[in-house]
Amino acid sequence: MKNILFTIFSLIIINCCVAQQATVSVEKNYNNWQWDSVFVAKNKYISIAVVPKAAGRILEYNLGDVPSLWLNPKMFGKSFTPTDLVKKNEWRNFGGYRLVPLPIENCAINSNGDKTQRWPPPAIIGDSPYNAEITTNAEGYKSIKVTSGIQNLPVPTYNGKTKLFNQPATIDEQLQYSRSLYIKPNSSLVYINHTLKNAGDKTIKRGIMTSSQHVSRSKPELEDGENFLAYVPFDKKYKLPNDKQYEIMGTADSRWRYVNRNRMPIDKNNPEDVKRFYNNGTNWTGEVAPGVFEMHYDYYLMSGFHIISSKSWVCYVNKINNTVFAKILEPYNPSLEYDHGLNVSIFMSGMETGYLETEVKTPLYTLQPGKSFDYKEIHGAAKVSSFPVLDVNETGVITNKLSFDTKINKLKGSYGVFYEGDAVVRLMDKSNSIIKDIFLQKVNPLSAFRVSYTLEKHKNASKAIILIKDSNSNEHNLDEVNLKIQ
Repeated sequence: MKNILFTIFSLIIINCCVAQQATVSVEKNYNNWQWDSVFVAKNKYISIAVVPKAAGRILEYNLGDVPSLWLNPKMFGKSFTPTDLVKKNEWRNFGGYRLVPLPIENCAINSNGDKTQRWPPPAIIGDSPYNAEITTNAEGYKSIKVTSGIQNLPVPTYNGKTKLFNQPATIDEQLQYSRSLYIKPNSSLVYINHTLKNAGDKTIKRGIMTSSQHVSRSKPELEDGENFLAYVPFDKKYKLPNDKQYEIMGTADSRWRYVNRNRMPIDKNNPEDVKRFYNNGTNWTGEVAPGVFEMHYDYYLMSGFHIISSKSWVCYVNKINNTVFAKILEPYNPSLEYDHGLNVSIFMSGMETGYLETEVKTPLYTLQPGKSFDYKEIHGAAKVSSFPVLDVNETGVITNKLSFDTKINKLKGSYGVFYEGDAVVRLMDKSNSIIKDIFLQKVNPLSAFRVSYTLEKHKNASKAIILIKDSNSNEHNLDEVNLKIQ
């Protein structure tokens, strides 16, 4: 009887442990997308889906049942022969999370033999099939790794007059891109490592831009872009090369032409049309909190926004269900060279059904033959109770900074968290020694977290820290405030 009970108890423990773990699998016809192999990473909070035949793109990053990524259903189940003989109207836009090499302006060749840009971008690295495998990283986590074919540069451009492609006389560069990602149990974080390798025999200077194409409608028939936002932190000490804090790439004339050609006939003699469409976009809300810029999606716009992210994050927000999808970047380094002098851009695309893009630019690196560079990102998702987003760190999202009311000794703050665990207030003295830990509540990424706590009198307390203790007893600092207990 004891042996039977022991076996049952052991099975319960094993099953509970398995339920907590992150899983990685290869699925056929995942989500009815019609591809024969989709690499899927899941835990109790998030799901990630990588499709090798769709250029290795990440086509799913969900928090619970809330998606962050826009998908193009016209591309489900499709793959394309690896070739750069593609015309402007042949871009294979699967949606999701994609990349382009930087600078894009010198990736193609024109009829005069000069370097130029091309749309669609280089296809081998952008929309051709990738190799994929499941590996185990140094920390012991299962990882999904994808690797592109060899991208030759410059790529051909199509000449509409001759009906032929302008072919480069020589191959000047050869690039190969790979990406590995993994997740952990009980967290919404996704750890991503990008690698760009110089696979040719000449020294090159290159970087990459990664881009998430985000959902911008709550229903197909609605144009409710005001509910889908992006936030970027900035600092006045970081200016663009033109000495501006930020730059809206569209103009009143370009917006007018775009709407008139692609959406509906409009009339400059109609005051309502002029008021609505003769501007560079009314969705660039501006500085909604000190050092935080906000914008929302506009379906009647095809334009970008350039800025330097000063605190190494950018995020996309679904206001309807109070969900934040954040990207934590490598810190901006003013001593390095960046394409157009910036590390982040936001793009409003009217293509297909429309989507908002959060774009991250790596520095440009000089690579000798056979050498590569790595660039790390961490993506995190959380539910919050309010907006705007004021800050993001590797523990969570801050929507109201921690404050302390000295009259009533009360701590207040509002957050979303990337970990399941115990939220704790840690009181520290002036010598940075721990006075006391106070348990607040259980937290997880699917529930917004608010602090409203009256402290007992601790005359030696000089600082309060909000931290999350996860299931492995690791501590993650979320926010802090200096104290003066009355």
